[in-house]
Amino acid sequence: MANELSSQSEQYLAQVVASGMFPSKEAALDAAVVALREKNEPIPLVPAEHMALVEEALESSAAGHSRPMTDEDWSKLHDLVDQVAREKKGDH
Repeated sequence: MANELSSQSEQYLAQVVASGMFPSKEAALDAAVVALREKNEPIPLVPAEHMALVEEALESSAAGHSRPMTDEDWSKLHDLVDQVAREKKGDH
């Protein structure tokens, strides 16, 4: 499929290829398409690997197996979030 790019885009692609950032214009364009997809894809509020647990919890709650959060519950949740954040920060 042949597409025409603006002279500015062509110039920029030539620069990134010449700099060695990409091996070809096609590779640079492929990377641009991937970046656009990532930028425009909605970020799920719940990662797919956790969705089954969330659905199970919602069903349990709808069946009446829940209680209001206490101050202690909120404190434990806060501590857990802090711990996960520290661990994630250490991954980088």
